[in-house]
Amino acid sequence: MSLFKNDTIVALASAPLAAGVGVIRVSGSKALNHVQKLFSKEIIKHRYMYYGTLKGSNGMVLDEVMVVYFKGPNSFTGEDVVEINCHGGLAVIDSILCELKSLENCRHAEPGEFTRRAFMNDKLDLTAAEGIADLVAAETEEQRRQALSHVQGELAVKFESWRERIMHLLAHTEAAIDFPDEELDVLQAAGIQEKIKLLVNDLQEAIETNAGERLRDGFKVAILGKPNAGKSSLTNLLTGKETAIVSEIAGTTRDVIDSHLNIKGYPVILSDTAGIRDTDDVIEKEGVGRAKKKADEADFSILVIDPADFSQEDLQLINLLKSDRGCIVFSRADKFNQLVEFNIFNNTVELSIDNQMVKYKNKEFKYLHLNLTQNNSLSSILELLANMIGKLFGKAQTGARISRERHRQSILDTCKHLNRGHGLFEEVNSFSLSELLAQDLRDAAHSIGQVTGKTDTEDVLDLVFSSFCIGK
Repeated sequence: MSLFKNDTIVALASAPLAAGVGVIRVSGSKALNHVQKLFSKEIIKHRYMYYGTLKGSNGMVLDEVMVVYFKGPNSFTGEDVVEINCHGGLAVIDSILCELKSLENCRHAEPGEFTRRAFMNDKLDLTAAEGIADLVAAETEEQRRQALSHVQGELAVKFESWRERIMHLLAHTEAAIDFPDEELDVLQAAGIQEKIKLLVNDLQEAIETNAGERLRDGFKVAILGKPNAGKSSLTNLLTGKETAIVSEIAGTTRDVIDSHLNIKGYPVILSDTAGIRDTDDVIEKEGVGRAKKKADEADFSILVIDPADFSQEDLQLINLLKSDRGCIVFSRADKFNQLVEFNIFNNTVELSIDNQMVKYKNKEFKYLHLNLTQNNSLSSILELLANMIGKLFGKAQTGARISRERHRQSILDTCKHLNRGHGLFEEVNSFSLSELLAQDLRDAAHSIGQVTGKTDTEDVLDLVFSSFCIGK
């Protein structure tokens, strides 16, 4: 992204859709002068709303607007910023943007450039910038909370505390360089080796769960089962609409159908998969392969079994479930009692009626028996999913709440450098220990600092801000 210190940028800050109100943002050293050339009132006060009209270069009125001026550095970008509240018609917005861009050194902003300028002017760090993007994209309450915590600096504080610990270790290590005959004693007295190990443990604990990433991207739930088991009926029940075709013809669903749900504030990606069975049909076989892949990738899987058609194939499908990340739904409640009464499981499966658990090959799963055509079954399956999601995301409510692969990779790189430094105590002679360890600690500090931008590179900045929309 090209940045020019002396130019002024402009873009629509609100959604690019016809609406009652549109917000146009102007930022740069000439922001106030440019808007003043078009505006009918003299803008004198900072952070004061003015009502008036905007006129084009031909003297024609463009719109009646409300204008507010934020004098830098007390603005979002740290530069002079003017925000124009106009009518939200697309023609109105385009006419104002065209007039502003016709002025000297005023151009259309690139995606994420307002936020990037805020970062360059020390108004926020990279995790807060990412939090803004996530806040704009948030569709559920829990996504909003996590994004806002990043905007408010909670993630940055965590990463900065790790970086400070590394810098503290580096200071002790560099001090030991001045005492070459005693450097090992100096390092041992400061407990450097033990402190490195403790720091690595803390970093690894932060990436043990992918809950923060799942909260941002969506909790993956796969619906599995034989053809005609009731998978599509369950999908339609959960989505509240005819998402999937329900038919008595086996193999109707041949591909994965994804639906997005909001369950108690948590984002869920529900995948209705093809019926799993042996088949010679090339297309259906591909669908079966995709179904098994979804089961492997899912955070949680629901195996749908028709009690009236229970077979050895159902037992084989149970093997696809993870004991702590799966459940079984018997799709015809009226046939479930027959399944139990006549011991159709042939003693291979244990049912605990009291706590609704299925035990098979040393693995246990929660089960439900539902009538998928009745809405009163919805509350039961939603409650089960909410409990499972809560267990996963509960771990994300404390700690660093890593939400991006970029964060995770930086932690992994940091651990690599720290582990290499830790191993030096056993591998090298005391005369070179401090200098080699100092370099590993510098590399670790650089890796962890990339998350907040303390040690930014152009490539990292481009990666972060390229995902923003224009006007942010």
